[in-house]
Amino acid sequence: MAVGLLAGCSTSPATGDSNGTISDNTPSASATSTPSQAAAENPKFGQAFTFKSGLKVTISAPEAYTPSTYASGAAANNIKFNVTIENGSDEAVTPVIFQYTATAGGQAGNEIFDTEQKVGAYDGPNSVAPGASASYVIGYGFAGSADGVTVTFDPSDFVSKPATFTA
Repeated sequence: MAVGLLAGCSTSPATGDSNGTISDNTPSASATSTPSQAAAENPKFGQAFTFKSGLKVTISAPEAYTPSTYASGAAANNIKFNVTIENGSDEAVTPVIFQYTATAGGQAGNEIFDTEQKVGAYDGPNSVAPGASASYVIGYGFAGSADGVTVTFDPSDFVSKPATFTA
């Protein structure tokens, strides 16, 4: 009996069911919009990832930077990313609950908080209304090389799967 119940609870992804879509954020001279790809692929840095909810996230390519003297999380190799969110959903979103993780070469990056350079401390509005957008900077420090870094964005909405941005 228990086996039958457990078997009934297993799920497999439905055909065409994805977490969201990937689009190229660079303007095209020949088209006003860019076709989307299935979310089976990871978005690349600079591409926009749109979750089913309508929340669109773009994370720039990493840039090396030197943290301020009192920044926390800094390490031998420090990088930052520009993040832009566009709220295409029907409800306001709260960016401070979004979660990010960065890894490079199998090592987790230390999240950098650098208030002097406004890295890692979201300083935008508490909520972003439908149709509005916000931009901010996140940073990570790595003891080893930051080559091949990936950044995973989790909207923390209890529904969406995280999206991992790659080079």
